[in-house]
Amino acid sequence: MSPLTSSLTSTPPPPPPDATINLAAHYLTTYRSIFYHALYDTPNKVQPFLIPFCLVGAFLLPIAFLCIPQYTIKTTTTGEKNQQVRVRREWVHRLRWVVGGLLVWWNLGVVVGLPGFGGPSTERGEGWFTPGTTTTASACTALSYAAGLMGGWGTIWGLETVVFGGYQGVAMRVRRRLKNDHGGGGQPTRTQTQGEKGGIVNGNTNISGNGNGNSNPDTANLRRRNLNGSAKVASSASTDTETQSPGENEHKEKEKTWMVDETIDLDKYEYYWEPYPDNGTIWERLDWVMDMFNSFRGAGWNYSISSIPSLQPPVIPPLPESTTTTTSPVSSHSEILPYFPTGLPVSFASLPVSSHQHFHRPLTARSFLLSRLQHIIWSYLALDFFTVSARLDPYFILGPNGPLRHPTYLSSLASSSSSSSSSTTLPPLSLACARFLASLPPWGLNFFRSLFSLSGVLGGLILYSYLWQLTQFFVLGRWLRLESHGMGILDELWRYPDLFGGFVRNVLDRGLAGFWGGWWHQSFRVGFTGPVRFFLVKQGGGFGGGKIVGTVDEKGKKKKKNSTKKGVAMTVQMATAFFLSGFLHALGGYSSTAFRISFAGQDLLTGDKRNRLAGFAEPVGFFVFQFLGCLVQALLIAIINNRVAAPTREMPRWLKRTGNGLFVLLWLHSTRWMLIDDMARSGLFLYEPVPVSLFRLLGLGGMPGEGRRDWWRLDWEYVPSLWLGSRWWEKGFRM
Repeated sequence: MSPLTSSLTSTPPPPPPDATINLAAHYLTTYRSIFYHALYDTPNKVQPFLIPFCLVGAFLLPIAFLCIPQYTIKTTTTGEKNQQVRVRREWVHRLRWVVGGLLVWWNLGVVVGLPGFGGPSTERGEGWFTPGTTTTASACTALSYAAGLMGGWGTIWGLETVVFGGYQGVAMRVRRRLKNDHGGGGQPTRTQTQGEKGGIVNGNTNISGNGNGNSNPDTANLRRRNLNGSAKVASSASTDTETQSPGENEHKEKEKTWMVDETIDLDKYEYYWEPYPDNGTIWERLDWVMDMFNSFRGAGWNYSISSIPSLQPPVIPPLPESTTTTTSPVSSHSEILPYFPTGLPVSFASLPVSSHQHFHRPLTARSFLLSRLQHIIWSYLALDFFTVSARLDPYFILGPNGPLRHPTYLSSLASSSSSSSSSTTLPPLSLACARFLASLPPWGLNFFRSLFSLSGVLGGLILYSYLWQLTQFFVLGRWLRLESHGMGILDELWRYPDLFGGFVRNVLDRGLAGFWGGWWHQSFRVGFTGPVRFFLVKQGGGFGGGKIVGTVDEKGKKKKKNSTKKGVAMTVQMATAFFLSGFLHALGGYSSTAFRISFAGQDLLTGDKRNRLAGFAEPVGFFVFQFLGCLVQALLIAIINNRVAAPTREMPRWLKRTGNGLFVLLWLHSTRWMLIDDMARSGLFLYEPVPVSLFRLLGLGGMPGEGRRDWWRLDWEYVPSLWLGSRWWEKGFRM
């Protein structure tokens, strides 16, 4: 037990006695003492962030289920030909709903303490149905927030992959093998190469057998790239590709350029599409499933989102309507898909260098390294500056409900540092920041907090994402030469597109909708849009990748698209995506603050007595307001175009971009408090994301009492420790 827990009471700690105290260190110590008090002294109040317990619902359970083949291979007769087909195993297909419900219960139970997690409470007669009695938390504030994010994203992505997506039936990934060498690891299995090359799934239609509709969304159709309005068969498109040297394959058509990067060795390897290995070994299925489950944006998969440069999936002809099985009777309700072997060639001639939303992919290892290092250096310095400066502002320490307010605290801190020569004075950079913040009026400080918080969030996303990209490519791919192992091809550059899109093309040209739908990182788009795609396709809506598929009349001509139906479907999809994003971030704030709240409803860190439900609803409200902002801006643009702009000429581009930029800036500034207040209240900004503070090392930054020797910002709380609870699921590594 922490020695601090003995002196901790149920009342909030008093404010610091003077302005020279290190506020961040004071409240971080208090935060940790509350955590240890709840962990050791208050039964069923909090549970530690345990590995592997917390990974069961978010990772282990969906992967284990997806390793069970949902389709079996059977022989069919079409005229005089025998052909193999994939017939759905209905009991596995129905079991996905049970697994989906189980992972929802597990993930939310880890975060909010659903019945069955931790047992009955021993205080005030609270029972099993008391929410929040076993909230998962950590002494590290960032990991407490991450516990909620993991539970939320584990629920959303688990439902998409297990229930909604139907990935076993339609998903394919890119693999490679040595030319003229079909043995060894990662090659097609013997059972997969027995089928005919012509037996392939159609990427344009939902396939069903015996006249039955397909209840799974065709994921390949939902996200396929239709370049120049027509499909291209991969086998024919790759013929010219394989005859050229790496780096020399360039295809230009209609002012678009596609080029093979230097890591694609078409002389040494042949690239092919690999579907789910129905008849493969358990290790082959596990490798395929782990790769798919960890590919959120779908780079190297046929379900890749349209925002990033993507390969054109192969076009696969549908089954004949007269297909019947000869090996065993098939239920009329069973879905039948064409069987196709591993080995369909990949065409890199259709891989764009940049997507229409200006997500770029690198062409050389040198440019990839320099580009990522440039972003990493700037984001590292920005985060270091942010953590040094944000600790001067009580808002980023305790949130909007802390006991200290601006400008009294900042003014007294700056003046005491200027007039004192003791060790409690601020270093030059911190002193300059304190003076600047103290000089701002309330509205100016509020605006500064908006820009500051956005830069902190962006810096964290860019730093860790690009560090992981460099680690995958250079360390795991080139140094350790790992291929697949649940991670796909690691040493080729087309797997690593940019994290963010083009700012001008998306934000200034498209406004708030472009900010969230084009410029932002898009890592969770597939999961956020999955429920709407599933229900619209199931109900015959034909919703595919933001595009309503037109029907066909008796003469084979496409009917006129229903623009109203298309607009409604896209609006519902956008609304659902924003709501799920808000739910995800709300769980992060909940897991960070729920364990600090006593049964009397008082936050032990801030003394805040606000309703917990109101705090949970604020992040949801932020993203709901982003959806409303997109609608408001679209309405304003329509009004301006119809009534203000001259009918004979368009509004100048500079004026459009200025208006879009101002609207985005003002709307985000006006609504950011609902999200950033929750993050600050949760203690997320008490976490220092950089292990070495360069500004402290140079003697430029820091809080009172900190010097150059405090450049190392991590302590033992960031090191996992062995945790041995009373029950088997309470044993593991505490994060």
